[in-house]
Amino acid sequence: MDIDSGSPNTPDNNVVSVSNITDTPVSQINALCDEIEKAANYIAQSRQNDQTVLSESREDLLHNATNMFVRLRLLNRRLHEDKASLSQAVSDMKQKADDLALKLENKRREISYVQKEIESTEKLETIYQNIEIIPLQQFMDTAPDEYKQNLDNQHELMLNRLRYEIRQRE
Repeated sequence: MDIDSGSPNTPDNNVVSVSNITDTPVSQINALCDEIEKAANYIAQSRQNDQTVLSESREDLLHNATNMFVRLRLLNRRLHEDKASLSQAVSDMKQKADDLALKLENKRREISYVQKEIESTEKLETIYQNIEIIPLQQFMDTAPDEYKQNLDNQHELMLNRLRYEIRQRE
């Protein structure tokens, strides 16, 4: 069985070439059938003409016919084995595609869940939004340097403002 392999990220990866599998045995079977037909026609013509076939040529004819039928059965078996392996390869690829589709659907659901969680978190009202603390400018002017660290991080800035406010109220 011939398997064409493209790059790993293309849809053509592991595409089985059906024509390569079936062309050779089919053409051999056709040629063999033609030979058997010629032999059968020879026998039929000799019977119609009431010609007696010599025992040597009869044995040769029988031997050749037997060989042709044996080859025909071998080709038939090979064709069925190729068909079975092709069916298995297709089944494996379908299973792989189903698995990937399931993983994709799971990832989409996970993304949707995370987006909903983000939205609900953004809509969440917390208590610190209603706390009255000193304005940012006043904090920057009056707070000691120990509270003015990590001013880039909004969360740390809010924590430092709250700590400063607690210290002021004590």
